[in-house]
Parts: sequence; C-alpha cells; structure tokens
Amino acid sequence: MEHFTYAAVFGLLVAGGVGVPVPEELVQLTAGYLARRGVVGFLPSAAAAWCGLVVGDALLFRLARKQGPRILASPRVGRLLTPERRQAIDRHFARHAFLTVMVGRHLSVLRLPIFALAGASGVPTRTFVLADALSALASVPLVLGLGWLFADRVADLRRDLRWAEHALALLALLGGLAWALRQRRRRPPPTG
Repeated sequence: MEHFTYAAVFGLLVAGGVGVPVPEELVQLTAGYLARRGVVGFLPSAAAAWCGLVVGDALLFRLARKQGPRILASPRVGRLLTPERRQAIDRHFARHAFLTVMVGRHLSVLRLPIFALAGASGVPTRTFVLADALSALASVPLVLGLGWLFADRVADLRRDLRWAEHALALLALLGGLAWALRQRRRRPPPTG
C-alpha cells in the first residue's frame, strides 16, 4: 500500500466490496497508520476509503440485482432460502431497507449477504447507495482514526506478537512431543 497509496486503498476496498477476501477494516486501519507516519494524508485516505467502500458495495448490489433471481432459483440456494423465508426477506427489505443496509455496513460477517439480498430483493439503487454512503461516512473516519491513534503502538504490538509467536511455537513443539510419546506408549510391543 505504501507505493500505490490512495489507489491501493480504493482498489482494495472495491475488491473487498465485491467479495474478494480483503478485510475492509484492516485496509482502513493501515491507511490510518500510514497517515500517522506521513506516508499519506488523512483526508485523502478517508476519501479514497469512502469511495472504495461505496463503489465496491454498489458493484456487489448491482451484480446481485442482475444475477440474484437466477441464483435464488437454484436448488442449492432454494434449500436454504425456502419460498417462505424468501418472502419474509422481501417483506423485511420492503419495510426496513434503509436501516438494514446502514446496519449491514457495520456487520462485517453479514455485510455481503445483506447487500446481495438487498439487490436480489429489489431494493431501489438510490436507497441502497444513500444508506451505504451515509453509514460509511460514520465508519471510515472512525476506523482510519483508530489506525492513526494506535500507530505508535504497532512497534509494541510487533514485539508482543513476536513473543507470542515464540511461545506458541514452543507450546506446539511440546504438544507434538507429548502426542508422539503417547502414541508410542499406546502401541503394543513388537512380537518377535
């Protein structure tokens, strides 16, 4: 990210929005860290992050709008989303689309399914983008700010993680030795 800065922040967040396993919060924290170190500016990083999140989410939403009915009609998905469940989801989005999208922006595990179901359920594009954009206006400064605030703690964290890695490696080695000894004791003696 240091070499491509704002384009990297934007691109990684767009990729994360469409389902590439890129942790959005980690990208934003890193941007805040880099801003504290003077590699990037805080406000341009926040703008790149906000745009990347909104564009990525909108792309996922549009893809779900286009492909959602076909995917939802597949037998594999049909077992999970029965017609009754599907109707309940559609009714929920009809009543609470704006709030559901706003809350979904902050639920990293459920974000993709919520946004995809919003697209497949026919939530208006304007409603989706407005709810997502407003929600991201709250989260982006917060997460980048945490990266900025705790940037000085990264060296301490690295040291602590190195200690923890050594401790875990030692525990794994001792566990492996204990398992090997136990397996050796369980084996019947060779008959000769």
